[in-house]
This record gives sequence, C-alpha cells and structure tokens, in this order.
Amino acid sequence: MKCVVQFSGGKDSLATLLWAVEHFGKNVIAVFCDTKWEHDLTYQHVKEVIEKLGVELVTLTGKQSFVGLAKAKKRFPSTKARFCTEELKVKPFIDWVLDQKDNLLICQGIRKDESLARSKMQDSCTFFRYYFEPYKIDKAGRKRYHTYRKKEVVEFCSKWAQDIIRPIFEWTAKQVFDYIKKQGFEPNPLYMLGFKRVGCFPCIMCTHGELKEIAQSFPETLHKLKDAEVEVGRSFFPPGYIPKRSCSNRQFPTVPEAVNYVDHDRSLSIFEPETCKSFYSLCE
Repeated sequence: MKCVVQFSGGKDSLATLLWAVEHFGKNVIAVFCDTKWEHDLTYQHVKEVIEKLGVELVTLTGKQSFVGLAKAKKRFPSTKARFCTEELKVKPFIDWVLDQKDNLLICQGIRKDESLARSKMQDSCTFFRYYFEPYKIDKAGRKRYHTYRKKEVVEFCSKWAQDIIRPIFEWTAKQVFDYIKKQGFEPNPLYMLGFKRVGCFPCIMCTHGELKEIAQSFPETLHKLKDAEVEVGRSFFPPGYIPKRSCSNRQFPTVPEAVNYVDHDRSLSIFEPETCKSFYSLCE
C-alpha cells in the first residue's frame, strides 16, 4: 500500500504531511499539483519541506496552465464556476491515482471548520466515493455522480483500495500551526504577510486586504495579472468586486482600478494592527 498526501504548500496539507510522516515514516509520497499560478515563495516552501523530510515528491500539472485554461474557457474562474480546481488539481490527481495500480491510503488536509460544505464531510471515506453514490440530487430529482474516466475508475476500484483519511479534520487553525511548530517546521511565509490562503496566487477569491498586500509586497504580481487579462481578454476580478462607480466601464474592474480602489479604501486600515499582518496572528 502506498501512503499519499495531497500537498499544496498550505498549512493544512503541511500539517497532514507531517502527521503522515510521524505515523508512517518516510514511506510517504507527497503529491503537489502545480497550477503554474503559484507564488515563488510557495514553490520554495514546497521544495524546502520535501528536502527536510526526505520523502518522495510527485509534481503534477494539468493539460493547460491557469492562464491557458482561462484562455480556452474565454473567462477566468469565479466563485460560482471554479473550473480551475477541477481541471488543474482534481483531474491530474485522478489520472495519477489510476496509474498507480496499487492500494492507496490518501491523506487529505481538510478541516471541518473551513466552510459549511467541508463541515458536512467525514474524516474518512473513499476517494472515488461519488462515482458510486450521488454527490447531490438536483431539483428534478436526478442523482448526480462524478463521471470523469468512469470506466477506468470502476476497473481500478474492483482491484485496488483508495481509502481517504483526514487526520486534522477536527483541528482548529491554531492547532494546525501549533503542530507544525512542534514538528520543527515553519508554515508557508505568505501567511506571515497577511494571506489567508496561499494556493494559487492570487486566488480568484482574493480579498481586498490581500490585493492591497500584493500591491505593496509583490507589485510584480500585478504585472502578471495585467498580462493575463490581456491574454485571456477578460477581467480577472468579477463584477461587484469593487463598486461600479469605480469601474470605467461601470461593470467590472481592471487590475489598476481594483488596486486603486483598495489602496484608497480606509476601511482596510482603520483596524489594521501596527505590527502583525498575519490573518492568523502568527506574530503573537
């Protein structure tokens, strides 16, 4: 059996990787799905963690990069259409799993207090669960199942185990950071700069505060965003991201317009701590 950890470079997947090594030794495989839209600090963090642990790292990529995918879709992902996750992370990992021809124990860094959807998950299940039971029933009463490479999935499941465990499912964010520190590691440095999430940079769900921090600390990222907008032919930020009055087209903002708005938004600095930027108060 292979012990596999889905490692994104974020705090939860790091804690899960450390937990797996603590319980199963170095016979662990860390799988990193590279969207080609990560921050350089994340790439460096992943490299340093793997080198320090001495475990195997498998890096997967989708058929297209984040920008290439957006260009093909003629739009950027949104909160209601997060095709980035499916195409750049889920499908590449499924492809890799199906190539293993072995029993798998897949460790996921999912916590129930992250969101309502995740609170409804379980601390253990099977990876291909929703190929055999519906993940939802639509308004017409039709059962919905996962279908990507279904024939190969059914064949795989007839021969091999594909169990999932979520060892930090009940943990709080504080417990995650405490555990990482206890194991002698540091979390992704982006957390210290005020970012709540570090996978994909910037994420389509980037907050105003995070955008302001990007403008201040990583101005080169703004150039990357503007270049991506030109290549895709669409705005990265959705309608409603900032007030319409601040958009020249009165619908959706360009990168400079969004940055200008958050830079002059006093509400972002009124209660801003003077020393620690970390969303999780890691400086304290």
